[in-house]
Amino acid sequence: MGCFGRNFRRATLVSFLVLLVVGGFANANVHAQAASTSGNPNWPASSYDFQNTNNDPQNVINLANVQSLEPSWIYQVPTNPFDIPGAPPALGIETQPIVSNGIVYFATPYNLVIALNAGTGASIWPNGGFQINMTSFIGDKWWAGAYVISGISLYGSAQYNNQTLFVMASDTTVYALNALTGALEWTIPAVAANIQGNTGTYYGEKAPILVGDNLIVRASTTDYGGRGFVAAYNINTRQMVWTWYSTPPSTGPIDTQWDFQDMVTLANGTTVNYGQPSGNITPYVGDWGNTTQDQFLAGGGAAWGLIAVDNQTGVIYFSTGHPADGYDASLRPGPNLYSDSVIALNSTDGKMLWYYQINSHDITEHEGGWSVTLANVTLGGVPTPVVIQAAKNNEIYVLNAQTGKLVYAPIRVGAAPLNNWNDGLTTTANLNASQALFGNNQPICPGPDGGIEMAPAVDGNMMYVASQNACGQMSLGPYSYKGQVIQGYTYTGDPTAEQNATVYAINLTTSAITWHYNLPNRYQGSAAVTSGGVLYAVDRAGYLYMFNQATGKLLKTDDLGGVGAAGVAIGEDSQGQMMVFAPAGGGSLPAATAGILIAYALPGQSSTASGTGSSSTTSSTGTPVSAAGLEQPIIIALGVVVVVLVMYILVRRRSPTQGAASAP
Repeated sequence: MGCFGRNFRRATLVSFLVLLVVGGFANANVHAQAASTSGNPNWPASSYDFQNTNNDPQNVINLANVQSLEPSWIYQVPTNPFDIPGAPPALGIETQPIVSNGIVYFATPYNLVIALNAGTGASIWPNGGFQINMTSFIGDKWWAGAYVISGISLYGSAQYNNQTLFVMASDTTVYALNALTGALEWTIPAVAANIQGNTGTYYGEKAPILVGDNLIVRASTTDYGGRGFVAAYNINTRQMVWTWYSTPPSTGPIDTQWDFQDMVTLANGTTVNYGQPSGNITPYVGDWGNTTQDQFLAGGGAAWGLIAVDNQTGVIYFSTGHPADGYDASLRPGPNLYSDSVIALNSTDGKMLWYYQINSHDITEHEGGWSVTLANVTLGGVPTPVVIQAAKNNEIYVLNAQTGKLVYAPIRVGAAPLNNWNDGLTTTANLNASQALFGNNQPICPGPDGGIEMAPAVDGNMMYVASQNACGQMSLGPYSYKGQVIQGYTYTGDPTAEQNATVYAINLTTSAITWHYNLPNRYQGSAAVTSGGVLYAVDRAGYLYMFNQATGKLLKTDDLGGVGAAGVAIGEDSQGQMMVFAPAGGGSLPAATAGILIAYALPGQSSTASGTGSSSTTSSTGTPVSAAGLEQPIIIALGVVVVVLVMYILVRRRSPTQGAASAP
């Protein structure tokens, strides 16, 4: 038995070494694939980072292989379960997905937050996602009745599975969800419910962002006359720290010198006056009107786009929307600070560091939107921090991040403008202009939706942006505003006008356009994305375009089957395969749908399971199954076979002497 024992031990040792080799090679392949993708295999924020660059440094999917991308799975979003009287219809997916830890997150306009297995498309949260009950909003006096979610945010450690997903509901309540389970962790009650000096209404759109211990929040309102604001809530106490306002109060004593002060409301209700802020426009006595009626009508200036963060200084940069303009603009004489502006705030105390107004006394709805970008651009041979804002007036503003001053004249793109009163004008703007200048049903080009109505991509010194050629018009008539019907103005698109778009590549060092590509359809809402030398763009008709980033050569197109209103995201699944996730909505596949998410992968990597919103390939326990998930069981089974074979061979090859010695 002794020799047999030695042989058995020898066989066991050899088998163990074989298993190490086999398992080591198998695991090396998996880890090498994961390690070779990029420094960050996730898409951790709406625009990849909180500087809003929309630029992913991964190079697994690149110029050489992007044409080989093929659909891996398609997830069909459930239909809207709510029927809210007076609310506009939900139009599909407007959130650019977030990818982290092998999970894809996005939200629907009707406040359903969804988490999918990135490799299979199967839902990983109970009940198909976290559904906020929108019927509870009915009757809330501050809610505008509109609903759309166009941004979510994610914080925490993916490595330790303690990430929190933030979303702002349409009633402006903030929800913090466990990113792994979808469980509700806590809420902040509706942040727009008690805005000082407000007579308008709001709706939630973008999730808060975390800067230090402060959650930075804002709400959309522009067409509904609410008072534009940005506020900070302490992440630990969930109590308001400060609130900054972009427009004056519409109630209380009239302050004809409101523009001359930078006033921030603190948690205890007191107001801090930081004095006259620094900006490109001289404050105006009586800005926004001089009568109680003028004051009541004033509103707008919502910070509805994505906020950029300087991680080193804690300074935040954002743009504000146009003034509420359902009423006669001559009743709000002046530049109407701080609407149509790019703003720099100290995130700790809310102090305004500088402002740059794009259009003074805007009457064309041509503010900046969707996002500002914080980047380092080489100017005069020196890397310089700049803030970049692309606006609906088809101008691109590049501002020194420290001073707020233009580094060169605005870059102009797009078709020739028409009836664009005050567009791009500041010191020479007509500060008493009325919409009556347009006449009734006259064309406005660009229309109220832009121009540039999307988030650009910035990669080094290059910027990629799309402008849509879609004119609009304005008509005079009854208008419901702040609980009353007034003789007002309505801005709409012009269905008879030509509608198409152009994608531009711009050198930010020289401000020169290096190439452009004409698209047959409009381009609105969808962010441009750069990664691996490829530019990804999705037009309004739902066509995904993939361009050579350097030359503008079209590499590949695909019809997503629905309205294009959000950019793609790029990230890995849990098995280390890099994928492209493209949302679309409002299309037919084959029947009307609330939206879809399509996952693309390189050939030979596609998972076998598919998510459809109502069914998926699962095991008996409800856990999604994919081909990649079988790898470890196969390795173990092969290892057992190797152990048995090696033991058998070694025992059978004992010498005759050993055999005789062991005979009885």
